[in-house]
Amino acid sequence: MQTLATTSDKWSSIEKLLFRFCCLYFAIYIFFTPNNELPAINLLYEWLNNQLHSFIPWFAKTFFGYKDAITVFTNGSGDTTYDYILWFFGIVLTVIGTIVWSLLDRKRINYTTLYYWIRVLIRYYLFYTMVSYGLFKVIKLQFPFPFLGRLVQPYGESSPMGLAWTYMGYSASYNYFTGIAELLAGILLLFRRTSTIGALVCLGVMTNVFMINIGYDVPVKLLSFNTILMCLFLLVKDGKRLVDFFILNRSTSAANIGLPYTNKVLRYSMVTLKLLFITFILWTSFAEAIDGQKLYGDKAPKPPLYGIYYTETFRRNNDTIPPLDTDTTRWERIIIQRENYAAIRLNNDTTRNYNFKIDTVTKTATVFPNWDTLNKMQFNYTKDTAYLTLSGKMKNDSLFIKLKRFDENRFRLVNRGFHWVNEYPFNR
Repeated sequence: MQTLATTSDKWSSIEKLLFRFCCLYFAIYIFFTPNNELPAINLLYEWLNNQLHSFIPWFAKTFFGYKDAITVFTNGSGDTTYDYILWFFGIVLTVIGTIVWSLLDRKRINYTTLYYWIRVLIRYYLFYTMVSYGLFKVIKLQFPFPFLGRLVQPYGESSPMGLAWTYMGYSASYNYFTGIAELLAGILLLFRRTSTIGALVCLGVMTNVFMINIGYDVPVKLLSFNTILMCLFLLVKDGKRLVDFFILNRSTSAANIGLPYTNKVLRYSMVTLKLLFITFILWTSFAEAIDGQKLYGDKAPKPPLYGIYYTETFRRNNDTIPPLDTDTTRWERIIIQRENYAAIRLNNDTTRNYNFKIDTVTKTATVFPNWDTLNKMQFNYTKDTAYLTLSGKMKNDSLFIKLKRFDENRFRLVNRGFHWVNEYPFNR
């Protein structure tokens, strides 16, 4: 097998220029977007992020004339204004770096060795990304089964992203399929012999993810787009061979997958580091996913009063309040989905989220909104299989509320299930 250390092919000026740009672009993107779910990575990046949180708003204002203050940084959305400006700043650094590099290194014959290492960096970055997303689908945390609130939500009030989450969350089997595909892509990318097929699988998977993000307004467009670019970069090396084999029906030679070094001690050391890295990523990602099951997802513990409840009787100061559509105080429905949280829908179709802290020992519930933590409602509650009764005070009023439990298994989306045989399409 030919080793990269002995390769002396001369690259054209265009090839060297494109390589410098791509090398800097991907290195800078990975540096600024490290997928910081790794343990302690936030600590390492804390100083850098603090500097960027000050610099990027200044950069946006100075070079773009962006007048609004940038106060929202990378969060559950990877497509914030800050993220886009940071991405563009990385492109600016890439262009400047490419120009300087080209001027200082004009006599270089090729970048064979550096090409090998930037491919390694991209492969391992994609491996971690695919493992993270894949495990959270196989263990079904990213897309839990539709929440109670989603089941009662009018179809047309759903956001595009909410529709996508419902579509994905409904089917465990589809989660397993997509998760396994992502895991397969990541694992294949780990090894030189399978990196090409891994890049092809990853390209297909992430193109689908990118189109979902575009089609359903999911805010992970920057990351999914850049993973596609990384896959294409990895495939360039074998581009001619792939075209010859798959399109032109020609025989093709084996790829050179040699190493840029020949020292056996170095080789064994790199293999050891590789195994340690793989073990660390798989172990920490799996442990994080298992811990996540205790907090959210389909297997997370349910609160004591979990369920959908519709008001049958609502008394204020012993007066029964009728269910008028204009009433802004009478409860129409309460949904208790998560620990210490409830969504209360009023008769005028307004839904408000409340803290709903339950004490199962004293059979009491403390209810208050985030915007008014001083005015807490204290209720005593009783519950049986059919009814939940709340009695207590709201400001100066005495309240008695009797609510009937709605069985969520009555929803068609919940009870329809899967059928191998369908005499007619069941499209409702």
